[in-house]
Amino acid sequence: MSNSLKIAMAGLGPASRSVRSEVLGRSLQVDAGRAGSFLALRARMLASPSLAGALQFMQVTTRPWEPHELAAWLHEHVVAPGWMKAPRALREPGAETVELAGIDERHREVAALVERARRRVALALLDFVAPNPDGGFLRAALYSARVRWSVVGERSGWLPAPRESDLLSDIVLSLFAAEILSDAELYRGHMTVCAGCGRVAFAQEARPRSAGCPRCDGEVRRQAR
Repeated sequence: MSNSLKIAMAGLGPASRSVRSEVLGRSLQVDAGRAGSFLALRARMLASPSLAGALQFMQVTTRPWEPHELAAWLHEHVVAPGWMKAPRALREPGAETVELAGIDERHREVAALVERARRRVALALLDFVAPNPDGGFLRAALYSARVRWSVVGERSGWLPAPRESDLLSDIVLSLFAAEILSDAELYRGHMTVCAGCGRVAFAQEARPRSAGCPRCDGEVRRQAR
């Protein structure tokens, strides 16, 4: 090896270490930032009744829902909190309308209705975490007034405001929208959605934009960071 080459290679050593240290420092800063934002997200999630209802709908409906489960979910997470009056019926494109008065006998119809609603919600959330989202469901919630801005004392924020005539999927999306509108980038940075079963979860670690779902082994999507 020539002396000139040895000198050139020796000159690369400290610079390379410097670059590695800089990259490591940035990586640690990013990890610390994600950890902090994830803790903030967890605090919001624990304090959000609308998000709790939306997530329960998406998690439980990966299996067929019994009529009494749908009725209980609607009462606990939509009617009781005051988001909406009890509807006479629930509907979704491609599924039979289900009257709440006779819901206990409509097992097949309820299963089909909930599956259609779950799939439409999943597609909306998949767009939300896409690399170039169009924000369709958030705009729809705002323009259709399915969410409303509330000010009570020193506290303010978005609340769900679905109507009795809304599709079941739009009712669920209004629950998601009310919480996500409070900090869309925070949710977009941590939300994951399975393209197969619609499972919604939140991850602290930065991961590839797609990975396997622990429930169905489908493709889990999230925004790349």
